[in-house]
Amino acid sequence: MPSYDGTPGRTGDMDGSRIALVVANDQYDDPGLKRLVAPAQDAAALAGVLADPAVGGFEVQVLQNAPAQDIRFAVEDFFADRNPEDLLLLHFSCHGLKNSAGELFLAVADTKPARLASTAVAADFVNRQMADSRAQRIALFLDCCYGGAFPRGMVVRAAGEAQVQDAFAKQADVGGGRGRVVITASSAMEYAFEGGQLASDASKPAPSVFTGAVVDGLTTGEADRDGDGWVGLTELVGFVTDRIHRVTPNQNPQMWTFGSQGELLIARSRVRRITPAPLAPELTQAMESPLPAARFGVVDYLRERLYDADLGQAYAAWQALHQMTDDDSRKVSEAASEALSTAELRVTPESVDLTGATSADLHLAGPPLALTAAASPGDPWLKLEQEGEVIRVRAEQSAPGVHDSSVILAGPVGERVVPVRLTIPDTESEPPAPPPEPEPDPTPAPVPEPPRAKPTQAASPQPAWPQPARPQAARPEPAAARAERPTPQPVSASLPGESALPPWWLIAVLIAGSAVLVYLNWPGAAYSRKLWYDSNQGWYLYRTWYDPAIWGAFIALFAALVARWAGPIALGVVVGCAVSAIEGAALIVGGGISADETAAWVLSALIAIVMSVVLVIVLKPEVRRLWPVWPPAAAMVVAGGILLVVSAVVPHSDGISFFKITPLALLDPIVALALAWPALAAVEARTKTWLTAAVVTYSVISAIGGIPALTQGHSPADFLTGLFGNLLIVIGVLISRGRPLPSHP
Repeated sequence: MPSYDGTPGRTGDMDGSRIALVVANDQYDDPGLKRLVAPAQDAAALAGVLADPAVGGFEVQVLQNAPAQDIRFAVEDFFADRNPEDLLLLHFSCHGLKNSAGELFLAVADTKPARLASTAVAADFVNRQMADSRAQRIALFLDCCYGGAFPRGMVVRAAGEAQVQDAFAKQADVGGGRGRVVITASSAMEYAFEGGQLASDASKPAPSVFTGAVVDGLTTGEADRDGDGWVGLTELVGFVTDRIHRVTPNQNPQMWTFGSQGELLIARSRVRRITPAPLAPELTQAMESPLPAARFGVVDYLRERLYDADLGQAYAAWQALHQMTDDDSRKVSEAASEALSTAELRVTPESVDLTGATSADLHLAGPPLALTAAASPGDPWLKLEQEGEVIRVRAEQSAPGVHDSSVILAGPVGERVVPVRLTIPDTESEPPAPPPEPEPDPTPAPVPEPPRAKPTQAASPQPAWPQPARPQAARPEPAAARAERPTPQPVSASLPGESALPPWWLIAVLIAGSAVLVYLNWPGAAYSRKLWYDSNQGWYLYRTWYDPAIWGAFIALFAALVARWAGPIALGVVVGCAVSAIEGAALIVGGGISADETAAWVLSALIAIVMSVVLVIVLKPEVRRLWPVWPPAAAMVVAGGILLVVSAVVPHSDGISFFKITPLALLDPIVALALAWPALAAVEARTKTWLTAAVVTYSVISAIGGIPALTQGHSPADFLTGLFGNLLIVIGVLISRGRPLPSHP
């Protein structure tokens, strides 16, 4: 943790030791003292948050249901032999009692109300130990009550009135710059209340109202009211008081300070509070402009501000972009959504398996605003240590079996959940089992289905030929989900977001593969090589410069060259071109019409498969389900697929359709729908972007391949149905971007 921040009047330095003693009593030997519900839970919850290195960083000792003599010894030992710079925190959760003189006593397990002096812990005893300690910073929390009335449904801890301020008045005489702070759950005229019922009636005991609010304020960081990253005692008491008043207005926590100068910083805030900076007036006016172009320009400006080191500016840009996602202009709303997707927090790895390991590290990446996210464990046995962009995850669990939990990352841009699994073998009942095999990746390796080629008649020197698309497997989002948001990989290993750059090794693979495709599909001399030939119907096709195969190869090469800057859009174009080559090979070789080009088709397919597999590994499709989709877009895509089927069965002027040449002609509409439907269902911006680019590329090449059917095959119906089918698919996918998806029924 950082040291004293240098702000005058703030005694929050971390140079000394931070030590806490939590004393909790819920069981009493004397039948006159009711059993309490909360103290056991108080001790566990408070000890956990105080010991958390990301919050309190205290060395914590817990005494539960101990006798008076043991507690007196522990308290004296707690305050003795301390250094001046140490910070000490003592917490009591128990009954509060008074004697006939009105002196305060803390009841413990063996306390007898008629013999308080010898069987209880006197407040004066604690007072003397605090006064004699060399530690300059001491905080005492008393979660017990001293008198008053209580509302229905609350359990009273004690009765009678005791004056806490008088009991610890001697602390005011402590000099030497030492500070003492005493915080009580209620005033002298009120009861302290427990949540729930008595232990005999409660199935799920909860911490007391007071201690529960303390734990909640420290855990969530909401007690850090000034947003400086630290929780001071004054802030904490203010937060606790507000929280308690939501439950009962009849309990008022109190704080007394003795000799303390400045704020005593008790814990570190998990979540840094960021106040958005005000936007410039001209920017606000541009956001409200009736001109979409002006509003679109604002999106570009705000996108840059998302990466500002000034978190106030970045947060203001983030909020403004969220507002613009509802803009009337689809272009503006889509640009705002895509800009926000670049500010998402990225976590590596996506899940943690602690089986066979003592710890694991999570690495955070993203703009400065996203990196302010703080980590918290999903279960008490999971321990976290967060230092900057690295989170160390440890498990303190001994029970055999499989234990699932999560690391919750909360920040101004939202929450992320990282699943954690720990498997502990039952060594007593059976021999150790081998480590479990990793669960299979739900994303199958892409095996693109080949589309069809557009034909011409025998005399046609120009190609009529297919284009590829790959079926998109649905990949479930890992674990739990309050998270909505996708979990991209870091820049060094993948393409995490639209603002991140594809790694150089990926660019090299795509350029090399595209260059090989260009070489394999190079036309050469006119009419020198047949792409395919059907001896039964007499249809054949030569390689020419009008052939979509060479077009697809060149487009893939160009997209690979600019992918370092164009990101997911360029990679989506490469996907479309790569699947084109696979489709052509499956159609021609599978249809038995490969003529003298069999080797070229097979090699093209192998190269394109390698490119597709690499792209799927890097892009990691975030298509968590294939339904619901936006109905109007789905209807257009389905209509386009039907037209592509019609195109395949429409006869040319000689009465022969391409379906008669080979039934594999139906691969064109099948692959088109298999690629377009995940693009409709995707909700994560990056995945939707590259899938859309792949669909558009595929459809454009398909439409170009149908031109010879009009010019050489004398089949306007084939050409038009294919053209409009591809056009409907493209329009359906494009209009689905930014549209809300219907809910599940």
